[in-house]
Amino acid sequence: MEGNWPDPDRLQHWIHEQGMPAGEVGSRLGLSRAAGYRWLQRYGIAATTAPVPQEQIAARWRAGTPADQLAIEYRLPIDAVRDRLVAAAAMTASRTYYVLGSSADPLPQDVLRGWYLHDRFSVSQIAALAGVTARQVRYRLARYHLSGGRPGPNPLLGRRLSQAMLTRLYDEGLTCAQIGERFGASAESIRALLAAYGIRRRTNGRRKRTAEAAPPPGMQKCPINVRAAQAIATARDRVAKARRLTAHARTLCQIAVDPDPGEQAPGPALVDRQAGLR
Repeated sequence: MEGNWPDPDRLQHWIHEQGMPAGEVGSRLGLSRAAGYRWLQRYGIAATTAPVPQEQIAARWRAGTPADQLAIEYRLPIDAVRDRLVAAAAMTASRTYYVLGSSADPLPQDVLRGWYLHDRFSVSQIAALAGVTARQVRYRLARYHLSGGRPGPNPLLGRRLSQAMLTRLYDEGLTCAQIGERFGASAESIRALLAAYGIRRRTNGRRKRTAEAAPPPGMQKCPINVRAAQAIATARDRVAKARRLTAHARTLCQIAVDPDPGEQAPGPALVDRQAGLR
């Protein structure tokens, strides 16, 4: 077994030419019995099926024959064809890294589109076929807007939310979640669109602080401790004034109830003051 993919031709030789029982394939590969059965099933190899050379499948696929057509012609499951093609590439693939979009890039956009959307290869399968890493495949899917989920923004969202409109809403202080609610998108999609448009994100993604509203007329803006001290002083003045008025009222009431015999009765002005206090 080379790498992580056993050679399908070797397995077919064991099953069809040597007549090896399927239960012994795992031990010959240095794997468990269940792993041997699993690889035979993945490649569509059985004693009742005709052997299909790897070179033949790989050559026809490289010549432009779609994977689903190969599956029909060779009477193999479509998943078995994909795994066989991956195995053929995994044993000879070069792990050299290429510049995205260059002439030497082994995974250009049209090839990736055909494999991912038409042939329905998975990310790991495409990585093995192209000789790149799975992370590089995901990056290309996002870059070319071929992936339906993360990463990368939804292409339809960019049609409804232009760069100028998104810049204006973001500069107004709206968060990504609030913008997404308006356009029926997630906050992650809005963040991806910001990156695609090259719009600079706010620090830590926080909303800009708007200017504080001016204080009402007659109220000066001052620290909380100063306002608290002013309120305490005002309350003390009112309490002292109330105490003085209370003492004065008690004095007037005592004079009205029990006047001094040597003094004259209170005049009209004093009576009016007493009535007002009552």
